[in-house]
Amino acid sequence: MVTAWELNRNEPTAKFAKRIIEFLGYVPFQNPESLAKRLYLARLISGKTQEEVSKEIGVDESNLRLIELGVRTPFRKTREKIEWFLEEALVARVMQI
Repeated sequence: MVTAWELNRNEPTAKFAKRIIEFLGYVPFQNPESLAKRLYLARLISGKTQEEVSKEIGVDESNLRLIELGVRTPFRKTREKIEWFLEEALVARVMQI
């Protein structure tokens, strides 16, 4: 799994990403600009699945998946919920340091 990630064949799942970040002591992913990529990264950092995040912020899981893939642009209310989750994930990460 790690070898494939190191060779850019795939990325770690949320299940493993949180542990990798804790082991390394830093986030080994690029700081993304788009909302979709920031959502994906925050989800990895928090170690949560799409299902867990969708329940936490009150958004349908399939909608969250499409937003994370960059296929769908969220409406204002959904975007605000996602921004809240991004902030919470960042605060939780800073508190771990």
